[in-house]
Formats: sequence, structure tokens, C-alpha cells
Amino acid sequence: MKLVVLSWLVGLLGFVLLVAGVWQVYQPAAFIVAGVGLLVWSKLADQASAGQAARGGG
Repeated sequence: MKLVVLSWLVGLLGFVLLVAGVWQVYQPAAFIVAGVGLLVWSKLADQASAGQAARGGG
């Protein structure tokens, strides 16, 4: 369980650092990167919850 939480936090930190780095280069691009990242994240979360529901996990 700790590894799952730790990997989620490291992924979030990586995303934040990526957006911060892009922000330093070109600010509007940071919004695009953040938006695409959030869209990908929501798609992955939707697929995970659909898979869990199909297995009967809730």
C-alpha cells in the first residue's frame, strides 16, 4: 500500500516539475502541457475505475 501511495506522489511531483519547467521556458505552453496531462490522467483514472467495476470491485 505504501508503494502505491509513494508512486502516486512521485508521479504527481514529476508532473508538477514538468509544468514548472515548461512555465520557465514559455508560459502559455505550460497551460497546454498541464491540460493535456490532466486529460490523460482522467482517462487513466476512468479506465482503472471501469476495470475495477467490471471485476466486481466496486
